[in-house]
Amino acid sequence: MQALYQFREKYSYDDPLAWMKPFVDEHIVPHVPQKFQNTEIVKENLHTLIFGITLYTTIFQFSKLIFMFPTISNALKSKKNRLDGSVRVVSFIQAIIICVLGIPVFKNEHLSKDHVFASTPYARFYASMALSYFIWDTVISTIYVNLFGVGFLVHGIVSTIVFGIAVEKNFILYYSAAFLLFEISTPFLDIRWVGLKFKVLPDFVKLLNNIILILIFFFVRICWGWYQVIKLAKDRYVASDEPGFTTFGACVILGCNFVLDVLNVFWFSKMMTVAVVTIKQMVGFSKKADDEKLKLM
Repeated sequence: MQALYQFREKYSYDDPLAWMKPFVDEHIVPHVPQKFQNTEIVKENLHTLIFGITLYTTIFQFSKLIFMFPTISNALKSKKNRLDGSVRVVSFIQAIIICVLGIPVFKNEHLSKDHVFASTPYARFYASMALSYFIWDTVISTIYVNLFGVGFLVHGIVSTIVFGIAVEKNFILYYSAAFLLFEISTPFLDIRWVGLKFKVLPDFVKLLNNIILILIFFFVRICWGWYQVIKLAKDRYVASDEPGFTTFGACVILGCNFVLDVLNVFWFSKMMTVAVVTIKQMVGFSKKADDEKLKLM
């Protein structure tokens, strides 16, 4: 607990990647088209975006090499499964990173002063790290949309818009960690995928993981998510007459979060369908289904 407290105190305000900014400002920003150089994303956050996109791309490419090993490749059988595995490696690591990095943002003394306009270098770093992942995710989902479907692409685009506005306008950063807490369910979803594809997890471990996944998904992505949208709408209304408030940006962020919450409800309904089928199999009321038909996301 002491280490957690020290981490929270150390990064309650400062940007941990500030050391990168002078290099990026000197060597990279001049090559950005002139009309974008004065944007907040380029002036203040480009170093974080470069770091994040490079990190997730490196993990993705490295995992693709791992999934080429015959033992793993033969178990996954298809290119789609191998790509899916590489994407899940990235999502698993990203979920852990973004949830841990969110600790200094929760109940932050600087951000709590103003839920709409308050900003700190760390909060901008945090939101930019999330934005870097969603940009990467959108690109991958676009390239492989025929393999992964439109749902993932919509999720990537909507999330990119939300955090793009938040970073550019230093807007509603107070809520960034609250909504990114959704990612806490991702590792359990990826563990489930490993259990289905590689048959390496005991049945009781898979059952426990599925129960945790469903509970976290419901209470965090559904209950917590809708609660935060309502709070966001309330804060948006209260701040609507303040200088610097952007009605368009607030409506887009609120609308996009609403879309994400609807997607979460849709995905949760799929989870419950899978759970019912699985329970029926366990008690012998239905035949064993193909694993692909039990895919969640």
